[in-house]
Amino acid sequence: MEKHPYNSQQWKHLIPDIDRLIEQLEKTPILSVGITPFTRVVPSFFLKNYSIYTVKRSSDVDVMEKFLPVHVLEDHHPEVAKKVHGTGYLIGNFAFQAFLKSRKIRPKLQFYTMTEKIVKDLDRLGIEWVGNDPKTFQEVMYKGSFRELVKKLGLSSLSSDVSSREDFLAFTFNALWEKYNGAFVVQRADKETGGNEGTFFVHNSHDFENCISILGKDTNFGDILVTPFVEGYSTSMLGCVMPQGTLTGPLQLQLIDVPQALHGVPANGIFFGNDLGFHPWKEDVEIQAQKVVEAIGAHLREKGYKGIFGIDFLYDLKRNKIYPSECNPRFTGSLVLYSLMLLEAHVPPMEFFHLMAHLGVESSFDFTVVNQALKTRIPCAHIAFSPRGITTMEVSLPAGVYEYNPKVPSLEYKRPGVSLADMKSEHEFLIIDTVPSLGSSIEQQVPRLFKFIFPRSIAWSSYEIDTEAGYLVERFADVLLEAVHNKKTAQL
Repeated sequence: MEKHPYNSQQWKHLIPDIDRLIEQLEKTPILSVGITPFTRVVPSFFLKNYSIYTVKRSSDVDVMEKFLPVHVLEDHHPEVAKKVHGTGYLIGNFAFQAFLKSRKIRPKLQFYTMTEKIVKDLDRLGIEWVGNDPKTFQEVMYKGSFRELVKKLGLSSLSSDVSSREDFLAFTFNALWEKYNGAFVVQRADKETGGNEGTFFVHNSHDFENCISILGKDTNFGDILVTPFVEGYSTSMLGCVMPQGTLTGPLQLQLIDVPQALHGVPANGIFFGNDLGFHPWKEDVEIQAQKVVEAIGAHLREKGYKGIFGIDFLYDLKRNKIYPSECNPRFTGSLVLYSLMLLEAHVPPMEFFHLMAHLGVESSFDFTVVNQALKTRIPCAHIAFSPRGITTMEVSLPAGVYEYNPKVPSLEYKRPGVSLADMKSEHEFLIIDTVPSLGSSIEQQVPRLFKFIFPRSIAWSSYEIDTEAGYLVERFADVLLEAVHNKKTAQL
């Protein structure tokens, strides 16, 4: 197995007792279970007893296996793997249970999102796990109740209204346009929708008709949240609830509804990635966001919550204010890039503190100094694109590092890779995160396909990326779609 370039000894300037902490953490084998293996890779850079269990063999699994143990259900039970679309189904499956029984030392299972059913099944089967009981984050799970909590805590909040589904569907466009003095945003208030998909930006009557059409067909929720449209940026900040307080990261730009990433799919508030280099706001805005994350973190800690969570914000350009819009009580889509960036900066990633909190490993590190180090920024970005229409993988696409030469132009696969350290220039980029294997089917009911990771900033705003990044995202999507239509291998 190959060695990666990161070493926990690089953190001694921040965590003097790092050797003892790693020794304590490694007493508990951790098996991270999930559909997307790459997003779970970071703890493998500092723990020897950490491994991943995933459902399907993707191109990036081939690369990841060079650096850490990855167990793939499809390798041994391909027919079972076809039926699995979530970790809930996986837990009760005979093949997964047989795998756990085959381990000499039974690991604790780590999940990104816990549900009441998953907790019940794990407890019934006597399986130990790392995560938060849903009871600890019930109040922040849905947009409607989260906005109520924000008001209750006295934090700055957008004016918003919650209506029943029936009442909202009876409203007219003109009435709402007048009420909110222009454009407005519509969201389900009591239903979780992945990756921000399900947010409707209403700028005209056509947008409203599309919103009504989709919400009218969805009967699995009861309330609608409506807020005025804010001109500015979609942003987010990560927090980590510790016994000493809540650690916080920097405010990150979110890439939402980027045209090249949508690839013809209607804009629907879809989250495609983040840019850690683009931050035109001033320090006072970062402080505003940090205070919100700390306040929500303190509330979660009272409920028994531990570890990582994320808050989405809207940054109002005109007022230079930031408003919390949503809480994600789990590992978020921004976490893996942020943690890879911290590793480059010789700062412990948030997964390290998350595991400390859950495994009860105590340390006397300087909380203020570490919290400041977590605000580190190295320009980098990641972005995915929509898989709609790309139903099968007809292109052999190895995961790893590619180089684009804009002068020729040309594209060349350079080497395997899973981190920022694997890229050697700004014209190189990483293709990773469940890259489909040749001939595999591609799920359509998800907002994103695999991602590009750039060792530089690519954003011009939440909705725009630079010409080179935009060309690459669009070109890859075009080629994969063309190959599906022609049923033959296309050239990148």
